[in-house]
Formats: sequence, C-alpha cells, structure tokens
Amino acid sequence: MHPNKRFAWAWVAAGVFAVSGLVVGCDPEEDPTPTPDAGQQNPDSGTRLDSGTQTDSGTPPPDAGTEPDDAGTEPEDAGTEPDDAGTEEDAGTPPPTLPLAVDGAWIPSGYMGDGASGGVTYSGTECASRAGSAQGACHRFTWTPGGEGWAGVFWQFPEGNWGSMPGFAVPDGANSVSFYAWGAEGGEVVTFMTGMNAADGFEVPLENVALTTTPTQYTIDISRVRYGLVVGGFGWSAGGGRTTPLVFFIDDIHWH
Repeated sequence: MHPNKRFAWAWVAAGVFAVSGLVVGCDPEEDPTPTPDAGQQNPDSGTRLDSGTQTDSGTPPPDAGTEPDDAGTEPEDAGTEPDDAGTEEDAGTPPPTLPLAVDGAWIPSGYMGDGASGGVTYSGTECASRAGSAQGACHRFTWTPGGEGWAGVFWQFPEGNWGSMPGFAVPDGANSVSFYAWGAEGGEVVTFMTGMNAADGFEVPLENVALTTTPTQYTIDISRVRYGLVVGGFGWSAGGGRTTPLVFFIDDIHWH
C-alpha cells in the first residue's frame, strides 16, 4: 500500500476509536435531558404519601374503642334494675283491710274548743284494763271546762289535717264504726262521731251518750255513707254547761 494511504487510514481508525471513547466515557447521569424526567418521578411517586391518608382509616380504633364505653354503660343501666325493683318494697306493704283499727291510721290530733287552748289532756297508758278486742290504743281524756264551754278531739289523717290534704283510704264495704267507752265516775255525757263534715262531706254523730263506769260497746251506723279518703276517722265532743272536769275512756275503735 502506498505510504500516504496507510497514513490516512490510521488517522481514520484513530478517529473512530476516539469517538467510541467519548461515547463510552460519557456519564448518563450528567445528561441534562433525562435528569428532569427522572426527577419528576420522585415527586410523582412521592404522592404515595396521599396513600398515607390511610391514617384516617386509623380513626376506627377510637370509634371502636367507644364500644367498651358504650358496652360499659350496660351494667350501669342494668344496675338501675335493683333500684327500680326496690320499689317492690312499697308493693310489699299490704293494703288496709276491714276491720280497720282507727289508731295507727288516724291520730288524735285535732283538738277543738277548750282543747285548742290546753283544756284537754290525753293519755294512752292509764287504762286499768282493756275492752273488746283491744284494737289500737286505750285513750284517757280529761276535759277541764274553760272559756269555750265545750271541747272535743278528732282523730285525723294525716296528723293535724283539717282538710287541706287527702285523708286515709278506707277499704270499701265498711258499714259501722264501733268502740268501747266508759266514765271515771259515771254519768259523763259525750257525743261521738265519725267523718269530718267540712273535709269528708259527711259527719255521722252518736249524740249525748251517758257513760257508765262499765266499758260498753257503741256503734255508729255508716251503712248509707259514701266515703273515700277519710280525714276524720273518729271524734268526740262534750259540753252542756259542765263546770267540773270530765274524765272518760275510749278503747277498741275500729271500722268494720
């Protein structure tokens, strides 16, 4: 080959190798063109943080956690059952039945006439003996005549009630009110009654009973009376111009 041609071919070969070296030695990361594209992948892929909003789904534990609290209220709600059931004690109190003792239902608290100013004294423990079936208490009354010239006492329900409150619920079917009475000396005149007219709408008297020293049973007929809640279960009054103390006893008062 001609020397000049071989020299030219060597220069061509050297140029090829030089270009190849440039191609091989070039760092792809230093290429400014792909860097922006690849860099966008990081922000785009970074949006996977939105999938991190699954932490919102993490809120079920608090909601689910309320289940024990809600369920926990069940014992408290159920716990009220004993309190409600405790009202059965009220149901455990039997309703009144006939015969019905006046004492225990009504209280001898309605003092009238001279009794309203201390002219009547009372004792429930000074009976030498009991009469009848001895239901309730045995009562001893002493009236010392004063300025009013008369005195009396009502058995009231509740105590001290003159009609401003409901009376005692007497069972249906009572036809009479019975009691025993006697005097300390004999000859004491007393009127007995049941019902307080102003409060009960009825008042049935047994008037001017002359007592003896022997306990005697007396009966007030109420068979024609319509009663309901009775304020004045029983009562007595005395007067008639008496000037000396009157002492008498009442025992075994009951509705039947």
